[in-house]
Amino acid sequence: MFGRRSSRDGSRADASAPTEPRPSGRGCTRGVNERVAPAAPGEEKATRRRSWRRTLGFALAVSLPAILGLGAIGAVAFAADRATNYLDRSSGFRVERIEVVGQERLTQGEVLSRAGLATGASIFDVDIRRAQEQLLRDPWIIRAFVEKEMPATVLVRIVERRPIAVLTGSGPLYLVGEDASLIATSSAGEAPDLPVLTGFDLDRQRTDPVGLQGELEAAVDLLRLVDEVGLPGRRSLSEIHRSVRGGFDVIAADGLVVHLGQGPYRPKLRRLAESSAALAERSLTPAEIFLPGVRHPNRVGVRLGP
Repeated sequence: MFGRRSSRDGSRADASAPTEPRPSGRGCTRGVNERVAPAAPGEEKATRRRSWRRTLGFALAVSLPAILGLGAIGAVAFAADRATNYLDRSSGFRVERIEVVGQERLTQGEVLSRAGLATGASIFDVDIRRAQEQLLRDPWIIRAFVEKEMPATVLVRIVERRPIAVLTGSGPLYLVGEDASLIATSSAGEAPDLPVLTGFDLDRQRTDPVGLQGELEAAVDLLRLVDEVGLPGRRSLSEIHRSVRGGFDVIAADGLVVHLGQGPYRPKLRRLAESSAALAERSLTPAEIFLPGVRHPNRVGVRLGP
């Protein structure tokens, strides 16, 4: 019962009879006690060659694009350098004309000297940004633009500062621009006919430049306001004086002194116009007018003149 089994074709097989071992091959699992025959020397060399080829192929696949890319970049850089050298040697790309627009006080030669520009140089060597920076170092120039017009022209546009006052002190005279900047020094004979700023300690340019700049800006703001509103009797402004008591005094061309004190100045100038009109109705000529301050906010003081 247990000693035989039936095959598919109906024949019986003896279960106790030994069976032949299955041939080993790919996909077949070797027996536990089965010994593996060593590879032949030729087969081992072939395996090493295949491994070396795979390693070399991987290395080339990784490095070859980079090598080719560096070579292409080098070739482009070399070609660009050769092209630039050719264009530099070509007379068609030399600066033949430099146009300067916007100068009023400065001459064209002074502008070109400050910008470091000259004809004859290669237009590719013109450093626009550097030229603009050098121009803006000049106290007369508030804005500067430099551009190339190929193949041989450079255009320079500048905007000069407009002086609106003359700053006086113990030293030389200074011209003051609309932005309260000190433009340049000037002798008394060269100073234009402009309102004068006095009472400023110019030594503070070294000790307190920020504080001095703030006071100059306040004086320039007052100068603009007086120009807008005007002085009573159509008087012209001659001087703005920084008062030791704080604030400013305004001096008209006919000698009238108005002690404004601290700001805000627009309502004080309105009060000045009202007080001057009241004095004119009484045929009184003021020499000094003291506008209301902190201590007496509703009092206007007047010193009459001859």
